[in-house]
This record gives sequence, structure tokens and C-alpha cells, in this order.
Amino acid sequence: MTQEGLGKSNPAQKKLIPFLCYAKENQMVIREFSQRLKAEGWIDPWFDEEDILPGQVWQDSVVTAVRQSHAVIVFLSAVAVISEGFFQKELKLALDTAAEKPEGTIFIIPIRIDHCEVPEMLTKYQYVDYFGDIEQRTRVYNSLIASLRNRADNLGIFL
Repeated sequence: MTQEGLGKSNPAQKKLIPFLCYAKENQMVIREFSQRLKAEGWIDPWFDEEDILPGQVWQDSVVTAVRQSHAVIVFLSAVAVISEGFFQKELKLALDTAAEKPEGTIFIIPIRIDHCEVPEMLTKYQYVDYFGDIEQRTRVYNSLIASLRNRADNLGIFL
């Protein structure tokens, strides 16, 4: 996979590209998460509001991005899990893509950003709760970074 396929701007520097799957109602939280991940230096998250250009067919762009990403971070919220629409489609696409990975691959990473039920289709994956006090959120973020490092190591992306 090349970063050109995801439309990333600097293909010479290989970075881990996680797809950020979320409900539009949670966009502000995800925007902050995206910025924090980028600040790591070795992560270039695929975030629709930054990676889909005006005039592109956004649904096609999302499908391509999920299929070519190194991981999918699924942000779960009370709104997201009950919503009908593209979030559900992205989630199913991510699960289909995960099914093509070798067993034990960290690909789907569910993160609850508020109190909500974890959808049945995600219950086999360990999830974390990114809400509560700052200590809890820091612990969860560090755990996410450890998972992403594991994925990068398995892909031969050297940090």
C-alpha cells in the first residue's frame, strides 16, 4: 500500500494511517483526537474533513480509505450506536476488511467516548473508555498508542 492511494501529502515518509470512524455528531471530539495523533509524528490519521477534497465523491473516498488504512479506530458514542446511516456502513466495511487480515492482527480499535452499548459486532474486540477524568483519558490514549505501535511494528513501519 502506498500513501498516494490514500491521498496523503508526503509519500516519502511512511507513517501509520488509521481510519477514524465516527458519527458526525462527535466531529469536534474526533478533530481533537486527530490532531493529537498527528502530533505523535509517525501517525497520519485519515479524517474525512481533512482528507476528502471538495468535489470528490465522498462515499468512494471513504470506502477506499477504509480498505487501504492500516487500522480503523471506531469511536463509539450513544449517538453513534443508534444512528442509521453511513457510520454503520463504515463499521461494516471495517469489519469486512478486518476479516481479510491474519488472525491476531490489531486492526479494529473500538473506543467509547461516552457511556453507550458496544454493538454486538464489536464485542470480540477489546474496547477502552475515553471519558472520565484526565488520568483515565491519558491512560486510554497511551494504550491506544501502544496498539498502534504494535500495528506499525507488524507492518514494518519503523518509528
